[in-house]
Amino acid sequence: MFRRRHGRTELMGNRRSAWRGFAPWALVAVCLIGLLLRLKGLDSPFVDFHGWRQGDTAAVARYFYEREFNLLRPQLPYYGAPPNYAELEFSLVPAIAAGLYYIFGEASWVARTVIILFSLWSLVSVYRIGAHFWGLWPGLVAALTMAVQPFYVYFSRSFQPDVPMLALSLAALADFLAWSREGSRAHAWRGCLWLTLAVLVKPPAAIAYLPLSLWWWSAYRSGQAGSFVVGLAYLIAPLAALLIYLQSIHGIAEHPFVSGIALSFMERFWQEGIPVDWYGDVGRGIFFFVCTPVFVLPALLGCLRGLFSKERRWIVAWLAGVAAFFLLAGSHVLNNLQYYFLPAVPLAALFVGLSTEWLTVSRRGLLRRATAASLALLVLVGGAFLVSASFQRLLPERWLRYQPWTYERWYQLDDKVLKVGRALEQITPAEALLLIAEETPRSLFYSRRFGWFIPPEECSAEYLAGVRAEGAAYLVWPYEKPPTHLGGLTGEWHPEGFWLFDLGKMF
Repeated sequence: MFRRRHGRTELMGNRRSAWRGFAPWALVAVCLIGLLLRLKGLDSPFVDFHGWRQGDTAAVARYFYEREFNLLRPQLPYYGAPPNYAELEFSLVPAIAAGLYYIFGEASWVARTVIILFSLWSLVSVYRIGAHFWGLWPGLVAALTMAVQPFYVYFSRSFQPDVPMLALSLAALADFLAWSREGSRAHAWRGCLWLTLAVLVKPPAAIAYLPLSLWWWSAYRSGQAGSFVVGLAYLIAPLAALLIYLQSIHGIAEHPFVSGIALSFMERFWQEGIPVDWYGDVGRGIFFFVCTPVFVLPALLGCLRGLFSKERRWIVAWLAGVAAFFLLAGSHVLNNLQYYFLPAVPLAALFVGLSTEWLTVSRRGLLRRATAASLALLVLVGGAFLVSASFQRLLPERWLRYQPWTYERWYQLDDKVLKVGRALEQITPAEALLLIAEETPRSLFYSRRFGWFIPPEECSAEYLAGVRAEGAAYLVWPYEKPPTHLGGLTGEWHPEGFWLFDLGKMF
């Protein structure tokens, strides 16, 4: 059942003839579908799901635009007065957005458009990978899966570097395959550039090395010209660029986020190993976020077919890379930061495409193959939908908390953050440093001020005295009741929903 039914020569002939005719238009149609789905909330401010993460990326873009356009000097608004440099991932995405700000002005739709364009590029690349191995229809189905998958749709217009990382790494894999097939050096060096940028934009792109190494070994053994040099370039260039970038920024950054997070991931894994709840969190994430869950059956069937095909080695390697990333992240992160499941989405989409391959290879003619692929996908997705309709009775209760399948909630905006931030922008001096007692720096970002944020339970008189000595001018308490544990503070209540305390009058 799981054996491939066609040879490489037939596959390449079908690919060339299809690409000259039908495939470009079909791929354009898939990208248009993906674009239309991603336009929802295009001009929404960054106060939707994971708005704090988007606010961080937007803050770097803002300071590139307003203060210092230097990709080696990203700044964040919190932890003190400017310049407030931070050791972040290479700020390619904020830099592109900041460049567009010079043309269109600082606007959320500009930033979100950058992410959308990267996501559409990823659809083209996943098509190229699927078509390389299994032909036109599996490639198109894989691209269509990523175009309509609600989890990927949402994050494809969320202003953070995860989707651009995926787009760059998929483009690198697709160009490497094109080089291995055609021997074009342009594809090889272009793929090396994409992989270098992907690792710089976010280091988890290194997952791509696992399938890539097997593809390179196959090309090397077959005597592909220049394979040794190409392999060396793909190995050295991305890692060297990342080390050079981190070295250049580590000396001036006050906040070592990238190296700090990497060390914390490894330390957690070393100390905890694999906790029991990790398996549940990974299973929950794959079911709801990667398979969402209407793609469960086609993804499972495609995975089984892949594991019984000639491509099983690189499929297992890719799966191992994703699993290793999940292990390093740990259940604590996976449970709260759903976008960490994004690296598994392209592989699941390829599995969905592969699930239609066995019907299309035996059909002659474009229309018959299109009909077979469409019917196969419809039956598999429809069956998965019927199965998932009863998941509230079948799945563990802890899987169902917060209703993860209702992606509509992710688009909802936290209006209070906007009101507080914009009110602070109006009533505080432009150079004032603020201390905001909240879990995230979202209000600080929308106030367009520098300063600090701290959980309210950690806001003590000693902490206030410390930040006051560093220049903090105001304490913002975004709750109805004023703080009682700080003594007899006197402040001013604002109808937008916060108390404002002048620290100059307190110390």
